[in-house]
Amino acid sequence: MKSSFRRTLTLIALLTGFATSVSVFAEEVFDRLDGTGPSKKRVDVIEWEGNLEVHVYPKGSLQGLSAKLDDRTEGKKVMVIGYSFTRGGRPLIRRAILGVPFTSDLKGFADTSEKDFDKLALSNHGLTGKWKPYKLTPAPKQWYPDGDERNEETVSPSYLGELKVKKEKPVRNPSSENSLNQFDF
Repeated sequence: MKSSFRRTLTLIALLTGFATSVSVFAEEVFDRLDGTGPSKKRVDVIEWEGNLEVHVYPKGSLQGLSAKLDDRTEGKKVMVIGYSFTRGGRPLIRRAILGVPFTSDLKGFADTSEKDFDKLALSNHGLTGKWKPYKLTPAPKQWYPDGDERNEETVSPSYLGELKVKKEKPVRNPSSENSLNQFDF
């Protein structure tokens, strides 16, 4: 009897733990762009000689690239990069911490000689050789990846659909600021 009771409790604990872990992690969909996420894309970002080089695997999957410099915090420059994997779709936003002293005057370049991946570069000056000018798509409107609470609105990632939910601002009641309130529980 004790062993069947223990088995039942163990089974309930396992099912409860599984249900809890599924519900907690179900909302956390963040594509790390490592090739295993929902987009199945891999992105490598490399700094070299004052430039930012972007490799997107597999070749032909990048439909557009946008970027803007986030220099709102002194001494902490970050490149906000938008990757478009579908024509006309919303870009997937990611942030790259910079060691390169970029200014907001960004230029895009592409090297189409690579066989395995899309190769693009962001720079503040001209690139020569295999590098050809690349027209960047308009800069991303948001500063942070989809779902980040610091964005003005919460938007599901482009590969999950176009659900948009506006954040509600707290309602402020000036008449109750300096008074005690009674709460019923």
